[in-house]
Amino acid sequence: MDRVLADWCRCAVVTVVAMASGGVGLGAAERDRRLLDAVREGDTEAVTALLAAGAEVDTASADGATALHWAVYADDAETVRRLLDAGAHVDPANDHGVTPLALACGNASEPLVAALLDAGADPNAALWSGETALMTCARTGSAGAVEALLAAGADPGRAEPEEHQTALMWAVSERHPAAARALIRYGADVAARTKRGFTPLLFAAREGAYESALALLAAGADPDQAADGAPTPLVAATVRGHAALAGRLLEAGADPNAAGSGYTALHWAAGSWETELTGPVGIEASRDGEWRATAGLPEGGPELVRALLAHGARVDARVERAPPRVGFGGRRDAVGATPFLLAAREADVDLMRLLIDHGADPRTPNATNLTPLMAAAGVGRRLAETRVTAVRALAATRFVWDLGGSDVNAATDAGDTALHGAAGTGAADLVAFLVERGAVVAVENKRGRTPLMAAAGTAAESLLRELAGR
Repeated sequence: MDRVLADWCRCAVVTVVAMASGGVGLGAAERDRRLLDAVREGDTEAVTALLAAGAEVDTASADGATALHWAVYADDAETVRRLLDAGAHVDPANDHGVTPLALACGNASEPLVAALLDAGADPNAALWSGETALMTCARTGSAGAVEALLAAGADPGRAEPEEHQTALMWAVSERHPAAARALIRYGADVAARTKRGFTPLLFAAREGAYESALALLAAGADPDQAADGAPTPLVAATVRGHAALAGRLLEAGADPNAAGSGYTALHWAAGSWETELTGPVGIEASRDGEWRATAGLPEGGPELVRALLAHGARVDARVERAPPRVGFGGRRDAVGATPFLLAAREADVDLMRLLIDHGADPRTPNATNLTPLMAAAGVGRRLAETRVTAVRALAATRFVWDLGGSDVNAATDAGDTALHGAAGTGAADLVAFLVERGAVVAVENKRGRTPLMAAAGTAAESLLRELAGR
């Protein structure tokens, strides 16, 4: 019964009363306690004897739980049937509002949900938190149980009072598409919003619930509906790494340039959003849905970028507000960045080439005058966070340089040049490449730091010492 504590909002564990000694011919109160204990312990012989002796079936323990609660919790269909046949009240609620029907839904038990409904259980009974049996069944995922509740009159539009979440939102969030489809057939509102503006489709996008998303779209869900300042379903699906779902949203008419959150899906797909937690010595981000897309889309990224461009994504759109950082650290140079600059920052030459083929400007800086050449060379790049290698950085910098028009000695508002970036990441070959093209070795940034100072302790230090001494 310990699971009740977690599943039912800290419901009190049913108090176990010690069994009295003696036969079935005891007083009524003692017989009642014996039946409760017998059901709790799964003692079918004792249950049979006590029911035959006329035990009171509705006696409750200290927290209000009855023998029927225990039988349903144990998913004991035979004992449930016998208790109901003996006249057990079908809707007793314990001190937290938990009914046998709620427990049956928690177990995703279609047979017991049907049996309790047939016996007259209230399909709209709710816990003290406002969670209805339908919400619980939607969360645990038995489509048959959801169907039975809806057929019995459960309200598909009811929302719990704290966050205004509906059964449909829970079915979608837990990836139960059959339950979601049943709710939609019975009139669940596909445009419902939580207090924070989340819709069922936004939940589907966040969780990658592809089949549920298809059902919602078919029922008329708006692919662009979002709360003020929140990502649209397209952006949410992209951020969470669900490229296939993002592509389907585009096909359904989602706006590829939606930027209510401050950035577009193309911005996220073109970049990487690592922190120290997801860097070379950080967590294994791909194992957790909360982190899996911080290092860029784990799969389907190039295809999604192509789909976004094909559907009219603006190739030179600039980030208006940076995505929130996760963990600690994280890139701080996103504001004003174009998709090309973000791709250069991650040294993704294939993506940079694709963006150029679609008309991207390889020279547009961000809000702090960081250029794509500087970004490719490593300005702002932190070794504890990035998975970009020196070889990739050199290839990306060479690609930008070969496009023409870049100033090798241009500086950010903080005074950092491309050479500061290359030096700070210890990329000796890249340092040599930049110096050969005219990079000034002794340049100081606004804090008085030179590339040589930035390279201290790295593989590029000795080369820069040699170059500085010339």
